[in-house]
Amino acid sequence: MYQLKSDDSVELNDELRAHVVAFNKQHFNAERVPLGFKYVNKNCDTVAGIHGYVFGNWLLISWLWCDDFTRGKGLATRLLHELETKAIALGATVAQLDTLDFQAKPFYEKNGYQVVYQMANYPLNGCRYFMEKKL
Repeated sequence: MYQLKSDDSVELNDELRAHVVAFNKQHFNAERVPLGFKYVNKNCDTVAGIHGYVFGNWLLISWLWCDDFTRGKGLATRLLHELETKAIALGATVAQLDTLDFQAKPFYEKNGYQVVYQMANYPLNGCRYFMEKKL
């Protein structure tokens, strides 16, 4: 007999993710290769950075962030270019990311990304954009 229990914990989320990842790994012939770059100041504090993964033919961009003082100085463009270049060297042919309406959609469009899908009313009255670029 099974018993249903409520469990909103991070631990349950992590456990379920581990099970799904293990199952999926049996069906993929590609490994996730982490990639990242950052800019640091004289105190070695991160002031801008990017992180993602190459997974088969895909560059999956997880995070791109610049602090308020470095925005507009070209660091994000250089970070994105470095990540794409390294991903291409590892065999990626397409990049994918998502961004929100108040974040960086114009920046990504300026760098060659196009919206392939959008979620309106996300999470309530905003918009989430899924973007891709051929590398």
